[in-house]
Amino acid sequence: MSGKTMSHEEKAEIIANYIGINFLAAAKELRELQDIKPDVFLKVAEMAGLGKRTAYALARIARQFDVLGVPEERLRAIGWAKLQIIGRYLTEENAGVLLELAEKNTVYELESRLRGEIPVEDARVIMLYLAPDQYERFKAKLIAHGAVPSGNGLLRKEKALMAIIDRK
Repeated sequence: MSGKTMSHEEKAEIIANYIGINFLAAAKELRELQDIKPDVFLKVAEMAGLGKRTAYALARIARQFDVLGVPEERLRAIGWAKLQIIGRYLTEENAGVLLELAEKNTVYELESRLRGEIPVEDARVIMLYLAPDQYERFKAKLIAHGAVPSGNGLLRKEKALMAIIDRK
């Protein structure tokens, strides 16, 4: 941040402009704002069109990767989604390995490998739009067939779904 004091609106506009072209610049601005003025951090993030989780994730990325001295070009090429994923496991000792893993894998493959799984080759994505009551029934069936609740989602849901489908 420059030495000049900016209004929340000006700061939000700068961050919003960075998001599309340079997520690292936006991440650094958010991190600085979180450190210097934590009371307005979320307000500015919201004004910039960012959700809470995204704002915190970007600030965390800046905080984690600034200290490692990784070239910005490399981080931009990897992308913030993958940086957020490897950030969960990041230490100074494993940073090189994790960055290389992120460079060589898709988001899906990276998440699978970090969980110790082998990603399904040529996997297909299925997206469902369910009403809340339908989702609860769907989730209960998957859990009954081997899926495991994790955070806001489920692990091993693919295997559980195939168990339901293959049932005679």
